[in-house]
Formats: sequence, C-alpha cells, structure tokens
Amino acid sequence: MKTERKYRIICLKRSEFAAFTHDAFVSDWYATAYLVYWRPNQAGYTDSKTLAGRYSYDELPDCAGSHGDWLIEPCWEGE
Repeated sequence: MKTERKYRIICLKRSEFAAFTHDAFVSDWYATAYLVYWRPNQAGYTDSKTLAGRYSYDELPDCAGSHGDWLIEPCWEGE
C-alpha cells in the first residue's frame, strides 16, 4: 500500500551514464545508467535500489552534498 512519498538520492559523481545525442529522451539515459544511491542516514553508497536510503521531503535540506552532484528519485514507502 502506497502511503508516504519518499525520495532516493542518486549520487551523480559515482553513477555512470551512457553518452547520447542531443535529441535522445531523458528516459533513454536513465534506463541504461549505472546508478549509485545514498544509503540510509547518509551512510555511504550502494548500487542497489533495495539498499538505498529513502528520505522524506523534510530530510532533503539536511542532505547538502556539493552543488549539482545529486538528484532525487521519487518513490513510495512500501515500494
């Protein structure tokens, strides 16, 4: 049952993205990317969605990182 919106944090510095032409769809590079996520409690990294931390919207400001080195992937708690 989807009850609460959460976010996985993708570390762009550690993830790998294939090169695509300027007219490629965003979903193309995202689907073929090797993604590295932040673990729970900002304690390291993992390439597993299952082991990735799930952060609430209110927790995101505490996940400073460096400018432009991460993005969020929305998910539902229980997904």
